[in-house]
Amino acid sequence: ERTRNAQQKLATTQQQQQRQQTNIHTIRTKKLKTRINMVLHVRPIIRILLPIAILLQSATVVKCLSMSMNNVKTFHFGAGCFWAPADKIKSKPGIINASVGYCGDDSVKDVPSYERVCQGRTKLVEAVRVDYDADQLTFPDLLAIFDEVNTAQWGTSRQYEGIIFTSSDEEKSLAEDFLHQNKQVVAKVERMSDTFYTAEKYHQDYWAKWRTRIPLLVVSLALVGKFGGDMSQTIYNTVCYAFIGFTLLERKFDTSVDKIVVGKD
Repeated sequence: ERTRNAQQKLATTQQQQQRQQTNIHTIRTKKLKTRINMVLHVRPIIRILLPIAILLQSATVVKCLSMSMNNVKTFHFGAGCFWAPADKIKSKPGIINASVGYCGDDSVKDVPSYERVCQGRTKLVEAVRVDYDADQLTFPDLLAIFDEVNTAQWGTSRQYEGIIFTSSDEEKSLAEDFLHQNKQVVAKVERMSDTFYTAEKYHQDYWAKWRTRIPLLVVSLALVGKFGGDMSQTIYNTVCYAFIGFTLLERKFDTSVDKIVVGKD
């Protein structure tokens, strides 16, 4: 009798172990199928979005290649927060490139960060560095363009002031005459500092990046809703969390700042 009971317990234990193994295998199979289905649903979405992203990003490259590079000069200015002025000025004829950064204070010893500048812990200004074709644009032309893109306001803190940085006595005279004749322009004239610090890479082409990213995100979510099927909610959550995570990581790790000695770059 004892032997029979022991055999029954052993058989019961073995059956339970087999059921557990079967359940584990079933769960793993379901997870694998879920991942495969997600990949199968996402692949056609990527195929649609990738050419769009490449097309949008190639516009700047085409513009730069089409410009004459024989007589390139540089112009620096502060015009409030640097994102919008840099974005607006790029569309002007004769403008080859516009990058954002910090200048106006040669007493800075360490390479500055965006946080230090925007918190007013230096005398640096959020500035735009413009490379332009001097065969198409004169300095007075640039002053008129500056007036169009300037977002500075009177009474603001140093880092957001409207400032026309000049590199010669002739530019200084032209800038002062321009402001005298156009008193509504919120700006002053300063000699260009010896150093320009390019802002962190996530600041470069800021609005151009977001004009690409937001439509891609919206289209992605729309495609998920249309083709996602039973996986729509899972893919939707994955896309949203990935978008937020990428934005945070970009600000955390893309923090390099380059130092440019003006006139020797």
